[in-house]
Amino acid sequence: MILVIAFTLILIASYALYLVSSKQIQKTLKSRWAIFAKQIKVVRYIALVFILIALSCFSHAFGNSIAIVALCLFSTPIIFVLILLINDLKPKIKT
Repeated sequence: MILVIAFTLILIASYALYLVSSKQIQKTLKSRWAIFAKQIKVVRYIALVFILIALSCFSHAFGNSIAIVALCLFSTPIIFVLILLINDLKPKIKT
């Protein structure tokens, strides 16, 4: 259960950081997540807190010495899947 909470926190933090990124901020202002675009620093701090909570969950599950490695290993596929789901990956049409 602790690992599910940690995965969820990493997913929420990654998506929040994506929404307030410099390239995405204009689209975020036009979407239903516009409140995030208006409070960029707050969203970044909350995402940092979520990542630290996930790190403490991993520390509880795996131990202090391996927690940061577990955070890196488990967040990589989550971020990769998030990138694949968010971006429009269409093949280039040759003319």
